Amino acid sequence: MNTTGTGVFHGRLASLALRFTAKCLPICLGPRRRALGSPTTDDTTSHAISIRRTAYVSPYDRAIYMIERLLRLPSISTYLYAILIDENTASTGPYKDPTAPLKTLFDHGYTLNILLNELESPFVSTINLLERVDEPGYQQHQTELFWQGCVDAGLALPEVLGTQENSLELVLATVTAILDTLQERGRLGSPDPRYIKPRSIYPAAHAAPGAPRHLVLVFELSQTEVAYMQDLEQLAGFAKRVRAQLDCEGSDIDTMTIFAHIDQLLALHSKFSMRIQYLAGMPPDHQFFDAIYNDLFAEFDVYSGFCASREQAQRAYTAALPILKQINCGGLDPVFDVTSLFMRPVQRLAQYPILFQSIVDALCDSCASLSLQEKAKRILVIKSMYRAMQHSKRILSRANEATREATNQANCTNFFDRVDSVSSDLSEEAVGRLMTSGKVSAKSTKDYEDLEAYLFTRTLVLCKAIGPAQSSRSSKFRRTLSSFHMTIRTTSLHREDRRSSSVSSSTLHTRSPTPDSGECPARTNTEFQLPTINTNDSPPLISPPTKLLNSYASLVSLRDKPSPLIKFTSSVDVTISGSECAAQPKNRLSRLCAREHYPTAAISQISQVHELSGTVRLTIQVMMANGSERMLVFRRLTQESAAIWVRMLKRTVPLVPVDDENAAQNAYHCLHVNPRFSKSVLGRSIPM
Repeated sequence: MNTTGTGVFHGRLASLALRFTAKCLPICLGPRRRALGSPTTDDTTSHAISIRRTAYVSPYDRAIYMIERLLRLPSISTYLYAILIDENTASTGPYKDPTAPLKTLFDHGYTLNILLNELESPFVSTINLLERVDEPGYQQHQTELFWQGCVDAGLALPEVLGTQENSLELVLATVTAILDTLQERGRLGSPDPRYIKPRSIYPAAHAAPGAPRHLVLVFELSQTEVAYMQDLEQLAGFAKRVRAQLDCEGSDIDTMTIFAHIDQLLALHSKFSMRIQYLAGMPPDHQFFDAIYNDLFAEFDVYSGFCASREQAQRAYTAALPILKQINCGGLDPVFDVTSLFMRPVQRLAQYPILFQSIVDALCDSCASLSLQEKAKRILVIKSMYRAMQHSKRILSRANEATREATNQANCTNFFDRVDSVSSDLSEEAVGRLMTSGKVSAKSTKDYEDLEAYLFTRTLVLCKAIGPAQSSRSSKFRRTLSSFHMTIRTTSLHREDRRSSSVSSSTLHTRSPTPDSGECPARTNTEFQLPTINTNDSPPLISPPTKLLNSYASLVSLRDKPSPLIKFTSSVDVTISGSECAAQPKNRLSRLCAREHYPTAAISQISQVHELSGTVRLTIQVMMANGSERMLVFRRLTQESAAIWVRMLKRTVPLVPVDDENAAQNAYHCLHVNPRFSKSVLGRSIPM
């Protein structure tokens, strides 16, 4: 039987089927999402988790483009050219704002009417530019005529009338609409070569192939800031659409809580991004980035309010999701896209120190091949970058403290709601303000127990959960993996407990016997915390080596994933996770039984030991009123959690670091002593 013809036929049929599938599959699946930083041939790309980015022009480039188009209009270029000459020769500081000449141009009032007259709208009569020219309110009168003409021509809403001063953003948006219409009619001519070019005043950042490492990183800083501006504008636009639709429907959704601080963030970074883009386009020896924070420190406090209110905003947004899914969201998915956009301010705030640190490292590495004169200039730039990094860390620290306060307030409320019986010693007035809390594996007498510790300003309370708490559901596969991981970790740590028990028992100067170490597994927990901030203003000239960002794609991927500096993990009952509510309902929380409580004023010393397993053992020594001593041991704390406890204890108790023999033998041991008990602990007095 001859099967050759049949085989050829089937082969051709399979080839045709593959070609047909290759052509139809993209149509069925829609546009393909590219990887981060991948090249693209169209005007779209995907940078965030699920957000499609269209071609975007930053506020810095929009202002420059408007200047270039106005210079192509003969009736307005004469006025603008003189303003640009003054802007180029004036000494305005380390950076120039491209919106400054536009504001100067449009403040005259009659220049706006020149543009409106160029429009030749049939609904607007020609405005007399000399009307009331000799009166004191000439500029204000011309501006009012302009807005009245814009309303008649359909370029603005009637709400702009009667307003004493409209925002510059509204003016620029209206002028952009006029210029678009004039450009469609062919009224914009060619730029006069005699005029100064705006790009010579406001440079654009670029990184040529083979450029030095620090220039590539500065370019990445500029590009990621532009991407962040696009995210903020998308989020602000989404908030505007939702407010407009829900207000019309009379919904009871709390949009003020959900979109709190979004408009302030957009206004702040509209100025901040312009400064970054301007300095990124300057020569390397003129990139003094510490100036970008000038007169903006007070405005950066908006991040403190944003981070502190994310718990409440997330709960309100989760409650509003069923309604948000039914309205027009402008092409954004309210479940995935908007949730990613809400995380962007927190991620971006944590990236600034990393970016500036990477630039400082690259600048330090480039100093080896420079002459003495060039090194002197480069050192000035390094100091400026270092100060910018310190500024960003301080802003990050303030946001962290605001978030901690909000978390502590929620935890304090949950504590008094859950505790079974509150004695007079544990009343809200007696314990003071909550500093920190968390689940710890602790012991004070016999064996380790899983307890909940609450550090107040006057009292340290250890509680035991009564009854099983109904934790959030998780998949059976995930619970199996978690149990398997805990089994392996517990087995590996049993030997470590035996080795480290002798070290931890000698870390404190105590007259009481050291309790034996237990072997029960711990469930440690951390809060939304940032690393300890060093606010020393004297920068070193040589930065310590760190891992540098090696490409634009790496920085973009860093921008789109949670930063290692800010960790969203639950405290006792509060979480910043997007999939859970910040505070669990009371009927899902177990009750608390106050096992022990100690006055913080009686804490005599604390010892912190870094174990080989990577965890931390924290020992707290308490002098009781009857003269006896009690020792509390928190084991298997993460380094972040231990740092929080030590920092909060030092804020509550006047603890002073002390060097002793144990510290000399073990570099991972740190001892802090209360000067009030220094004689009984150390046998000598130490200053406060």
